[in-house]
Amino acid sequence: MSNSIEILYFIQQRAPSLLSATISANEEAMTILEEVIMYTFQQCVYYITKALYVVLPGLLDCNPFPVDTSEPCWKGGVGFPEPIRRVLQVFQTAQELLQGYQVHPEIQAQMFAYLFFFSNVSLFNQLMDKGPSRGWFQRSKVLQIQTCLRMVMEWVSRSGLGHLGDKFFTKLNSTVSILATPPQQLTQMGWRALSSEHPALKPVQLHRILTQYQLTAEIGPVPLWQPSSEDEAYIYRTGTLDLLESFENHPPIVLPSAGFRVDLDSECVEDSIYRQLLYIRHYLWGLRTKAQAHNSAPSVHTHSNGTNTADWPDVQVRKTHTYTHTYCQIHTP
Repeated sequence: MSNSIEILYFIQQRAPSLLSATISANEEAMTILEEVIMYTFQQCVYYITKALYVVLPGLLDCNPFPVDTSEPCWKGGVGFPEPIRRVLQVFQTAQELLQGYQVHPEIQAQMFAYLFFFSNVSLFNQLMDKGPSRGWFQRSKVLQIQTCLRMVMEWVSRSGLGHLGDKFFTKLNSTVSILATPPQQLTQMGWRALSSEHPALKPVQLHRILTQYQLTAEIGPVPLWQPSSEDEAYIYRTGTLDLLESFENHPPIVLPSAGFRVDLDSECVEDSIYRQLLYIRHYLWGLRTKAQAHNSAPSVHTHSNGTNTADWPDVQVRKTHTYTHTYCQIHTP
């Protein structure tokens, strides 16, 4: 993914003079690279979220206020409670890999935007769905969840991702903030004030949170929490359809337009870039050869389709030398 992003930019800027190919061939190469970037991004997200799916629920059951270190959540030593450490380990490993492989900064940010989006939706939906039966709406438990979430957000901020964390954890933060508010204070706040202070929450979600708070705290009806006529009609009309968040509303993947590592002003581009270009050219030639062979008689011997890496080294070394030499001749002042 990292290489494909750089090569795509390189081809977009210098393809006519470098590849000496037709417009259709250049477009085909760029289309393939875009597909590679999208596919690898999606695969990274898929496997990272699979790991998060396993460890995220532990945040809702974790007790960050242990009497002693024999508490199950603190098994493993100091620092963070074990459930939090597991979640942060996934984030930390993902960040180290993205930085280690020099993935474009914008793509790194988009990756974490998706991971934070996924984490927020997963935790929020579990809280709304299983909260009453698991006791997660009890204020003592909410304070534990709030502390665990604060630990996660502190790591996010220290890692330079605070703006993304604030944006994509808004709904969960709003929910926990309301549930952690003392009854004496919350009962003085009206529906309009709460809606204005927590705009990320839909009316049906805010209504469910306040209803569960009322039942758990045993405070009786609170007239100030009565939804506005418009919101009440919406809640009645939608029921529980809008209660849970959808995973389909994820942030989009946008290819970067600046901030690349490739220096287009250099007289000669790094050999590593040429090797990747040659891989692409070799692959496209292989596709053409395969198509020609398909239209030939069965007895005709076909060449490699370019997907066998064992066929690459000789071509790579020979072509890189010639190709680099030609490029430097063309662009020498």
